[in-house]
Amino acid sequence: MKDNAGTISTCANSGCVNSLGFRRCCDFQQGNYIVLHPGELATAVAEGVSIAHLRILDPNYYGGHKVICEAVDSATCDAGLKPFDCRAYPIFPVASESAGYYIKGHKCPLQPVHLMHHADYVRNAWREIVSRHPAAVEWLDKVELVGYSAPARYG
Repeated sequence: MKDNAGTISTCANSGCVNSLGFRRCCDFQQGNYIVLHPGELATAVAEGVSIAHLRILDPNYYGGHKVICEAVDSATCDAGLKPFDCRAYPIFPVASESAGYYIKGHKCPLQPVHLMHHADYVRNAWREIVSRHPAAVEWLDKVELVGYSAPARYG
């Protein structure tokens, strides 16, 4: 994975970056969780990627994991695993991903027109995830994401 995977260039000019250089979406409030798809944590561990910043809340969240990020530098995940949930934010695929549908995080002020390239990134990343971890398809139907809007079409 590239270090800048999931970065949205328009974030820099959208008022998302605070005085410390953190993007609004990486400024977690206590209790917010992140979901890891089936196989994501195991792959990171096998590849020697640090997961020290992730506190596991549910070790079998429909075959994946529910975690809280405790990174000091949440924008870079303390140079450890940047979960797909974070790389994909502010959009996330829904069960009808094949039709190009996603849900959008409420904290993100960007409009769909600003997210078109990011939606392509998420779509391609999701297809790669499913090819490596087929259980992620069933997981997607069950996972609950907090702070997202109804499905929207990008592209």
